[in-house]
Amino acid sequence: MAFAVGLACFFWLLWGGADMPLVVLAHRFMRGLDSFPLLAIPFFMLAGQFMSKGGIAQKLIDMAAALVGSFRGGLAHVNIAASMFFAGMTGSAVSDATAIGSLLMPAMIKNGYKKDFTVAVTGTASVIGIVIPPSIPAIIYGLVAEISVGDLLLAGILPGSILGLSFMITAYIIAVRDGYQPAVKFSFRNIWVNFQKSFLSLITVVIVVGGIYAGAFTPTEASIVAAVYSFFLAKFIYRDLQWKDLPKIFIETASISSMGIFLLGTTNIFGYIIATQGIPEMVLDALMAVTMNKTVILLFIIVILLALGCVLEAVAMILILVPILAPIALKLGMDPIHFGAITILATAIGLFTPPVGVCLFVACGLVQAQVSEVIRAIIPFLVASLIVLLLVAFIPEISLLIPKYLRHLR
Repeated sequence: MAFAVGLACFFWLLWGGADMPLVVLAHRFMRGLDSFPLLAIPFFMLAGQFMSKGGIAQKLIDMAAALVGSFRGGLAHVNIAASMFFAGMTGSAVSDATAIGSLLMPAMIKNGYKKDFTVAVTGTASVIGIVIPPSIPAIIYGLVAEISVGDLLLAGILPGSILGLSFMITAYIIAVRDGYQPAVKFSFRNIWVNFQKSFLSLITVVIVVGGIYAGAFTPTEASIVAAVYSFFLAKFIYRDLQWKDLPKIFIETASISSMGIFLLGTTNIFGYIIATQGIPEMVLDALMAVTMNKTVILLFIIVILLALGCVLEAVAMILILVPILAPIALKLGMDPIHFGAITILATAIGLFTPPVGVCLFVACGLVQAQVSEVIRAIIPFLVASLIVLLLVAFIPEISLLIPKYLRHLR
């Protein structure tokens, strides 16, 4: 994707009739990478690697089981709740799908859950990882759209929580229909015991999110704190992380994060060309020629986001579409934080929709399932997520309430 975007920009500058020198390629590429907040991407990914390899994910699963495992379809609810916990620490949907799925999916299948339902739950629940803060796509969106990353992270708290709740309601209805039983008996003592075991892991969310909005550190510094803290827990408290694991963890983190960062450089060239050629204004004029109704235009934008989410990876989609769509949203009078929340939620839905739903492929790979086998099982969760998306789109306070409240406290 990075090379496709970069080469398209190169050939446009070469033959497109633009009065721009080719040195623009190098200049805009380096300007796209010359950003301190970008450091948050590899460090949040590193934190996720430490949590996955260091046994922290298992403690979050145990805590989730104590809280929601007593409902019908208990393991499905545990999967969703654990994903929400894990999302508040790593900001990565793929890390969530890998860590939680590798631990819970075999257990679900062993306990009689259908494979397609198991994949659907894991693939959809993991996308909460880019909605609830800290969110790597939200950080990138904030950089591209030049809006407050902190406010955008806060804007994901309520939408992400509602999305998780909608998935749990969907899973419960299916569990009743298919006869799935609770995983554990409800017990306050069990909750207290697991809370004590997972407390140090759970306060990662408080440290990261609370630290940002208390002014203790920036989102970038928060990612470093999360990485250091998760390493300390995994290595010295839980002692599940070995020194020999570190080289592989560092290599994986560098490999995965560098792909997104390289893409950011090439799409910065794309964004510059889009802006200088007045593409957002042209798109808005074309939409206005069809209808002047802002609601219809917003629905059309949402359809574009959902359609392209089926074929583009989350970071690529944000980097390519935000330079075009964010100015249009501003001209429509939308709050930029609200539109950012809509975009990220729509992007999250794309992560579990074929043909290029990354989280769906990860979940399928963990149990050797074909995407074609699980499409029907995904539909109820897709419907639930679309309802949440429309609520967030047309009730701005869902995403703006917490940022406005904390901004007022400051």
